Amino acid sequence: MADYQKIYNQVVSSSERYNLAENSPGFRNVIQATDKLSAISGRCLDVGCGVGFALEYLAGRAFSLHPHGVDASDLAVEQAETRLKACLPKVEGRVKRAECMSLPFEDDYFSLVTSFDVLEHLDESDVFLALAEISRVVRNGGMFFGSVSCRASKATDLNGENLHRTVRTPDWWIKNTNPDQAIYDGHREQLTLWKRAPFGKDALLFDVAKASVGSASSVAHHPADSKELYQKIYDDNPWYGDATEGRCPGVRLLPKYQDWLIGPVIDLGCGRGHTVERLRELGFEAEGIDQIRKHPDMMVGDITKPIDNLGRFQSAVCVDCIEHLYDEQVQGLFANMKQVQRQAFSIHNGESTGTGQELHVNRRPFDQWRTIIGRHFEIEKEIALHDNQMLYLTRQL
Repeated sequence: MADYQKIYNQVVSSSERYNLAENSPGFRNVIQATDKLSAISGRCLDVGCGVGFALEYLAGRAFSLHPHGVDASDLAVEQAETRLKACLPKVEGRVKRAECMSLPFEDDYFSLVTSFDVLEHLDESDVFLALAEISRVVRNGGMFFGSVSCRASKATDLNGENLHRTVRTPDWWIKNTNPDQAIYDGHREQLTLWKRAPFGKDALLFDVAKASVGSASSVAHHPADSKELYQKIYDDNPWYGDATEGRCPGVRLLPKYQDWLIGPVIDLGCGRGHTVERLRELGFEAEGIDQIRKHPDMMVGDITKPIDNLGRFQSAVCVDCIEHLYDEQVQGLFANMKQVQRQAFSIHNGESTGTGQELHVNRRPFDQWRTIIGRHFEIEKEIALHDNQMLYLTRQL
């Protein structure tokens, strides 16, 4: 587990930007939401309050709130407590040093819980613990208001790691927070979330019907395994995945990975089947599988669910598919790929283009992909194709 206290004590003590209100996403968000927040009364908690700019604002006369705050950094807590006490001289002990994953409050204690650009600073496993704690301390009828940054930080911690430890797409955050409203600011790459309690036992399950995204968003809301969606994409865009148009990455990248393959080969997410055709021309015994049928010789099936008889193949190819899948689907795909001796797969980390929809629902820094891939496979070689695309040649662990 990351030592968040040590990391953020160092940030607070060394970063001038961190100590300026104009750089505080919490301060900016509560100002913009003044009208909506002024209708809420009772105790409020800012999770990851930093040096207290949002707390200071919420303590003002425009609100009927009793602000509390927690932060991992005791240096930040000290400053936030001083700032809050300047507004409320008779109030003490409202700001505590605590981890987001273990909030020191009773169940159903707050009318409002806020958390601004904090969750992405946590390890992914801690994100879910923090969300569970937020769910626990918000009273029935209360509100969660928060934001997450969907990009890598420009800063690193004292260990040289990016301060944003969980960089995910807006779709990923919406899927895992199930908000009533989500607004994506493409310029800042920041997603703002609103959700009213009770969250219920399925609070962290994605329900796209409950998420309304503002006009600034370019987020595509679809289940990544939607057969209907990709059938329409292929039907409406004849060039999509077509090797004759130069739009089949499996064929285009083949010279970079063909020497790694040993037959027979299975292409997982074969699309129009052009990569399989080219492999056969090169003398490989090859087959393909995709959730839609765009080639009469290809199998139809979900590559993220168990596939029978994969053991008869020695290599698996999966080119520019993984970024289209949510995390749990990636796990299912990797479980299939681990049944063969060798794997060749690429990940495109940029925006999808040409279809009018953002189909890349799982974009993250390649150093994070390397860590994830290394848990499942032995990485033989990584080939940087360009800034937003990486090819991995791997084998069974």
